[in-house]
Amino acid sequence: MNITALAQGTELTVSTLIDNMPVNIKTHAISVMDDALLVTPLKYHGKPIPAATQATAIAVLPPRNMKVSYHLHSIVPYKNWNDTYYLIKGSEIITEIDNQRKAERYVVNALGKAVINHVNTTSAIIYDMSIRGMSLLLGKNAYANEGDMIRLTFKPEGYTKAFEITLKVVRNFKIGTYEAVGCKMRGIDSQLMTYIMYIKKQKDEIRRVQSQSRVLVRDESESA
Repeated sequence: MNITALAQGTELTVSTLIDNMPVNIKTHAISVMDDALLVTPLKYHGKPIPAATQATAIAVLPPRNMKVSYHLHSIVPYKNWNDTYYLIKGSEIITEIDNQRKAERYVVNALGKAVINHVNTTSAIIYDMSIRGMSLLLGKNAYANEGDMIRLTFKPEGYTKAFEITLKVVRNFKIGTYEAVGCKMRGIDSQLMTYIMYIKKQKDEIRRVQSQSRVLVRDESESA
């Protein structure tokens, strides 16, 4: 997840060196400015910290408090609103566990509406979804290129309010005869995270039941 995709209010702990001493400072995401994440003031002993080019940060994503680590390339003071805020840039630190989680997608097959580059509106089927992105089957004659932005709206069964998600296309492919796109999400709020965790729980339960069924069939055949 790009650091600029963090939702407003996301808690971060920034770790940096001040006078050659490691310090940890808590902050919160505000918005995106100039391809950087604007965060609340970073202060040490009551004073704004200096600019830095080497630091790390850990973001805590609700509702399950999942942690995502970042290597920060820059921390730049931004004076406004009678205080010193900060613009931070960085890339996610990917571990082997992260790679396994990244590949974990859940088939959804939900119908939604997609607006491509704020202009072209089409129906879309959400084929699968993860906490990082999703695959969409676009409606007839609709097409999106790598780098295009999609505003997706969909309302799962049983929900009273629709989700609205900003996506960026990262690859094109086909599912059968349908044009499909793989997308990254530009931020994820707690409601959407809860929905994805609900889908995961359903899939895990199905796998558990199927596993038990296979065991029962094998035991019965052995007793015969």
